[in-house]
Parts: sequence; structure tokens; C-alpha cells
Amino acid sequence: MSQAARVLSVQALRDFRVSMNKFIEEARNALSGVDMELRRTRDWLERDQLGYWQMQVKRRQEAVMNARSELHKRQIAAKGSDAISDTEQKEALREAQRKLRVAEEKVATVKRLVPVFHHALAEYKSCASPLNDHLSGGIERSLAVLEKMVRSLEEYLALQAPTTPRAAPLGSAATSSGGSAASSSASASAGSSDGQAEAAPEREAESTEESASPAGG
Repeated sequence: MSQAARVLSVQALRDFRVSMNKFIEEARNALSGVDMELRRTRDWLERDQLGYWQMQVKRRQEAVMNARSELHKRQIAAKGSDAISDTEQKEALREAQRKLRVAEEKVATVKRLVPVFHHALAEYKSCASPLNDHLSGGIERSLAVLEKMVRSLEEYLALQAPTTPRAAPLGSAATSSGGSAASSSASASAGSSDGQAEAAPEREAESTEESASPAGG
């Protein structure tokens, strides 16, 4: 059994379509921004930080070697003389060694964080990929269906409803029927009167002829 369509607001569908387009644009921009930030973080961690601290390790190793050499020279010069002290060279060596340990710890920390970052990146991509795929395919099809719905409803609303002849009120029909019957009766009465008027002279003529006939005989 067919039912009438209840079209309440086509504008609501249009507004929803606009909101969907806005959501798609914002979601794509958000995903692109996150991807860009992740690439920058990966480059910063693997190239900048790791490369920097590895270079610092090499430089600080050289600094330790130079500090040891200076200490060795100072110790040779200080043999047999109490006036020469190697305290400053020993302190410089200890400071160089401390800085070298810091650089080596930084390298170890960065190397430990790289796989952690890659694991987190893989988890994010596994969660973001369905949304990205839906934005590229599924939601586009949904918008096409929505556009078709709006167009169909607009065409439906533009249709003109068929008009039917307006029925006359019952009182008018009865009056019209009574008037027709009265007119028919009047016409019949008039016809009958005319016939009787035409027949009267003929009967009078016949009576005159009959009365004249015996007199002539």
C-alpha cells in the first residue's frame, strides 16, 4: 500500500550536505597535519638527534684524548719538581670524560626511542587508515547519494498536484432538476393549449355546414 511522502525540510538536507563537506575538508587537513608532524618528528629523532649526538661522541672522545695527552705532558714536566701541579689537567680530563658519557647516553636514549616511535607510528596509521580511506571513497559516495536525494525531493516538490472537477452542492442540483421539470411541464401545457385552440374553429365550421344542409334540401 503506497503512502504519501512527508517532506518536511529539503533545506535541512542541504545544510547537512554543507556540514559533511566541511567535515571532510577539516578531517583531511587534520590527517595531513598529523602526517607532516610525524615525518618531522621522525626526521628530528633519526637524523637530527641521533646524528648530532653521534657526532658529539666523536668530538668528545677527541677531547678526552687531548685532555689525557695534556695530563701526561704535565706529569712528565712535574717529575722531580714540587712547584708544578697537574691538578688543572686532571680536572679537565674528568670534565671531558663526563661530557663523553653524557653524549654516549644520549645516543643510547635516541636509539632506544627510535623503535618505540616506529611502533607508535604503525599503531596510529592502522587507526587512521580506515578514516583516510573512508574520506577518499565511502564518504564521497554518501555525498553523491545525498545530492541525488536532494535533487529528487526538489523535483517532487516542483510537481503540480492534479486538479479534479468541483462537485455541485446537493441543493443546487435539486433546484436545477426541479426547474427543468417545471419547464418541461409548461412546454407540454402550452403545446396542448395550442392544439385545442386550432381544433375549435374546425368544429365550428363543421357545425355550420351541417345546419345549412337541410335548409338547402
